[in-house]
Amino acid sequence: EKGLATAVAKAPSTQAPKPAVTATLTGSDAENRLQEIAFIAKSIKGDKLSSKDMDRLNTRAKAVGVTTGVVPLLADGFTGTLLRDIQQQLRIAKLFPMGQVNGGTPHDLIAVYGIEAFITNEAVDGTDSGENYITFVKTTKKIMTIVRKSYEVLDDALIDLAAEVRAGIVDSLSRAVEKAVLNGDISNTMDVGVAASSPMTACNGLRKAALGKATVDFTGAVLTEAQWLNKINQMQLAGGVYLDSMQVSEGNVVLIVDEATMYMFRTWDSFKTLDKAGRVATLFGGEVNSIFGIPVISTSYLPLVAATGKVAASGNTFHVCLLVNINTFKLFANGNAMSESDKNITNQTVINTGSLRFGFSSQYDSTEAAPNTIVATYKNAVAGINIAI
Repeated sequence: EKGLATAVAKAPSTQAPKPAVTATLTGSDAENRLQEIAFIAKSIKGDKLSSKDMDRLNTRAKAVGVTTGVVPLLADGFTGTLLRDIQQQLRIAKLFPMGQVNGGTPHDLIAVYGIEAFITNEAVDGTDSGENYITFVKTTKKIMTIVRKSYEVLDDALIDLAAEVRAGIVDSLSRAVEKAVLNGDISNTMDVGVAASSPMTACNGLRKAALGKATVDFTGAVLTEAQWLNKINQMQLAGGVYLDSMQVSEGNVVLIVDEATMYMFRTWDSFKTLDKAGRVATLFGGEVNSIFGIPVISTSYLPLVAATGKVAASGNTFHVCLLVNINTFKLFANGNAMSESDKNITNQTVINTGSLRFGFSSQYDSTEAAPNTIVATYKNAVAGINIAI
């Protein structure tokens, strides 16, 4: 997999966008962000910036330690910092380092569990393992955000608005990826009320995968701490070799919960927080919260659901949690994040877009024979359902 050092963007004219251009990373991330703000501004103004625009860019340049003026930062395209900033805003999706694929539908050969050791006698042929391999197919979909600004607004505060456009692109695309990784459903049959154009139809996310592999029923009643711990143990047992103690010790297993569940956990004596974790408190943004040695990660993007773990037309009063082997799920981008802009002279606005082609899947759930199909055999994710808090 290649690094994320370059990005492609198109610069506009009043008639049609110019050919795509590429910018290579130079300097610090702060300088690269300023490069992209300058690039947006140049795109909007047709490569011509006013003296007021240049003054504002110079002020921002000095704030990030550039003392030689802003001219060297007037890039011809977007840098890789745009995609890195999108990744940095992720929380659950950040558990899966974003690889990069380039064009087509890439394939990876994946060995499934089955390699075993046997006793063998002297001068006797050993016993072959019964392992097998599958071809993991990486499919991607494009998500896009669109921002429109009037000529009048741009004349008043071009550079500030260019920075706002960039921040908006980063925020909207990162939120779209996060929601898809958690709640994605390509078939759009899991949850009621999801629009066909929603980013959550881009991939099969963790909840979809877990519900299709194994579930543990939390009874729909408010449980005690001991009962909760027993249910989490049942989830781990349901996952077999994919969620066992060896996988936990290797750091491959996490428990994902919503904010309400995390708040409840914090009242438990068995819940290990930063002040109890000591020197191991370095994961997931500098804090370890764990149960049975399994890191617990909270998110605001797990919805209230029906007892089934799915969003229904009514009765969505229950919570859901997910026990996941993060080493067996893959997040990837096809190419790099891209931003374009162009003018609409009929209403005198400038249109800015940001887009990203990405995909996400369990490595066992997207094969050549059945792309993006949940396979229950490989229980690398288990859902706790019918949870009352």
